[in-house]
Amino acid sequence: MRRAYDAILTDYVDAESAARSGGFEPYRYECARCWEEVRLCAADSKNQATHFRHRSGNNNIECENYLGNPNIVIRKALSRRNVRDKVDFYFSNATKTFNIGIKFSAEEISTHEQLGASFQIRSSSGSKAIISVPVKASRFLPDVTEFIPINEFSWEYYITSTNESKQQKYEVFRKDRRNTLYPSFYIIQADGDYGSFQAKLVRTEVLYTNTTYLIIFTHQYHTLSFQNDVQVGKSFTFRTMNRDFAGVIVTFINKSERIEQQLEAWKYKLEVNETLALLWPPSPQIDDTVFIKPKYAYIYSSFSLQAHGNINVPSEDISSISDNLSKVTIKPKVKIYKKNAELMLEPYKQEVDNYVNLSVLQRIENNFCIVDDSCFMYNHSGVLPLSKGSNVQMTPESEVRHYSNGYLDEIVVPPELKSISVEKLLQNALMYYKRVETYDQSFFESFNISQHAVQYLANCEKTGLINSAIKRFIEEGRI
Repeated sequence: MRRAYDAILTDYVDAESAARSGGFEPYRYECARCWEEVRLCAADSKNQATHFRHRSGNNNIECENYLGNPNIVIRKALSRRNVRDKVDFYFSNATKTFNIGIKFSAEEISTHEQLGASFQIRSSSGSKAIISVPVKASRFLPDVTEFIPINEFSWEYYITSTNESKQQKYEVFRKDRRNTLYPSFYIIQADGDYGSFQAKLVRTEVLYTNTTYLIIFTHQYHTLSFQNDVQVGKSFTFRTMNRDFAGVIVTFINKSERIEQQLEAWKYKLEVNETLALLWPPSPQIDDTVFIKPKYAYIYSSFSLQAHGNINVPSEDISSISDNLSKVTIKPKVKIYKKNAELMLEPYKQEVDNYVNLSVLQRIENNFCIVDDSCFMYNHSGVLPLSKGSNVQMTPESEVRHYSNGYLDEIVVPPELKSISVEKLLQNALMYYKRVETYDQSFFESFNISQHAVQYLANCEKTGLINSAIKRFIEEGRI
């Protein structure tokens, strides 16, 4: 078949585009008819066209014949894919615990809650659930990952919900059929305070250069010696789930024969990394999703954005500005993915919050008594808290604000002073505003001084002091 469903891009892709994008991860592609896994074949062949093929020798049999009723198959496959796409495994360095990360949409939460469904984890397919969490609005936020600690060790975990019969198997800790133990790799997502971080399990066998990983050993390990091609960071031991573990932070700087031999022994391979970044606009991020308010985003990528190959939008929504810079039209669930580079974009929807419109009482007063400790004076000098029982004389261009439980509910302002005579303004300032400062005659040299101001400043020259309020009035031309 030439086309398949890409579970990572959540898009239908053709085989040639998938091959050019390096999409050879296991479990990534599904048959667009029966939803069973298919793999990419003949990517480098000169005799065959690149195509997708079913596994287990089912290529020449109709999907319905070997999978039963197609409607049931599709329904179960879609349900299985939904669970798989919403589940990831994490390690928290702060708590030294392993966690399952699960998220649901608002619609899924509502549906599960109506059915009384629970999210369940088992250590084997037939065992009793070791974790059972009801899926309800009081427990999960829409499209936000909820982290659930894992308290019991198992080489495999089986995940389902109580309203589904099919369980999805996950291998978190690794060993082969001969019980040879291998480490697991986690990609470090972000550092927090005091060196704490969260790391996400790498679920493929491919690692990348210039990417910081946490190697988790379920057994004793010898000191790693990769020479100069690997930056080896902090190592530590910890105990959880009644078992001892060891962790080492590493970054592979370059590919070398020694590194590839060691990773091959652990059933991994190393590839050169890609780079992907949102340049504009500045946008908030929730979990792995960036929310974009404008209709477009400007993306830097070390690879060319290829419609339905490494980005799940049509070609008309991608504008190439330069070799590494692209303009992308933002639509719901835009995803860019190639090798280690991954970016998910969503349109930003401004939600209108329901609120009660509080009325604010306005009063005009010359002076008044403060009845509690929730009043504040606002003027040219800033904000001053007012004490209960104090008497306040209102000055021009000042106001007192009263708050109840943090909400503004009253404003007190002085009467309009336009009709007040200059003489009255001087009298009020001298009577009610007692703050004075040193008189500096040079300060007023550039002002057009009125006769009233001249008379007042003559007295200031004798005393060497000036009323601060009158100085402001002269500066503003009101006296």
